[in-house]
Amino acid sequence: METLRDLITASFTFGDLSNEDQNKMINELADIAVQRTVMRTLDKMTDEEVKNFESTMGDNADPAKVFSYLESTVPSFYDMLREEVLRLQAVSASQ
Repeated sequence: METLRDLITASFTFGDLSNEDQNKMINELADIAVQRTVMRTLDKMTDEEVKNFESTMGDNADPAKVFSYLESTVPSFYDMLREEVLRLQAVSASQ
């Protein structure tokens, strides 16, 4: 499966950014895409699934654990994540 980093790297052109700045930008884009996807995912969950998610994840959740839970609860999670990266790319291209 394609990683989020790979998807972002393939979707954006970083021009003359240094490796450090490029990594920072990739991380920021990943954070935005994940946040937007989690919000969409929560809309697809039942109230019980949302409560379980909130109680299971807590404030300092391991990202891998979050992804695993969301993928098992909402099978289209990675498709939505890919859509959010593409939406960010479209916004970037229009500016």
